[in-house]
Amino acid sequence: MRAATKPSAQKATQSLLVHHLRVRPTSDLELEWFFNAVECDMGLRSNWYLALGPDCPTAVEGTPEDFVEAAHVERLIRGWLRALPDPEAGVLQAAYETRLWPRRLRDDLGTLTGVVVRLTCALDPWPDDPQSRSLVEMTRAGWLDSECEQYGAASVLAELRRAAEVRFGRAIRAYESIRGMGPCLVRAS
Repeated sequence: MRAATKPSAQKATQSLLVHHLRVRPTSDLELEWFFNAVECDMGLRSNWYLALGPDCPTAVEGTPEDFVEAAHVERLIRGWLRALPDPEAGVLQAAYETRLWPRRLRDDLGTLTGVVVRLTCALDPWPDDPQSRSLVEMTRAGWLDSECEQYGAASVLAELRRAAEVRFGRAIRAYESIRGMGPCLVRAS
C-alpha cells in the first residue's frame, strides 16, 4: 500500500514546485524595484543635468514625501531579505538584478538567467569585492553562451535550469512567507 502512495506524493511535490515558480505579482514588482530602481525612487539621482544650464528641465521627479516613502519601503523589503537565509536572498538578487547577459541565455532562461550563471560560478573561487564578482559572472555567462552555441542550449541548460528552478522556487516561497499577503508596497511606474 505504501508503494502506491509514494508516486502520487512525488507528483504532488513536483506540481507544488511548478506552482511556486509563479511569483505573485506583488512580490515580482517589489523585488524588481528593490534590485533595480530603489535609488532613483529615493531621490538618489545623478545631478549631471545641472551642468547643462538653466534651460535644461530638472530631472528630479517626485516630492520629498515620495522619497521618504520610497526609503521606508526600501527598509521594509531589505528587512525581509535580511530575514531570509543567505542562499535564498542571493538567489533573489541573482534573479532580479538587471545585467547585460548574453541574449541567447536571457531568451532561453528569462528570470532564471542570473541564477543559472551564478550556479556555474560555483566552479570558480568567489571574490570578496562586487566588481570582481561581476567579472567572474560575466566571464561564466560568456562561457555558457559559447557552450550553448556549440552544443545546443537545450542540452547545456537542462540540468542547470532545473537546479535554478528549485532554488528560485525555494527562495520565492521563503520571501513570500516572510513578506505575507499584504498589498504591494511599490507604486507601478
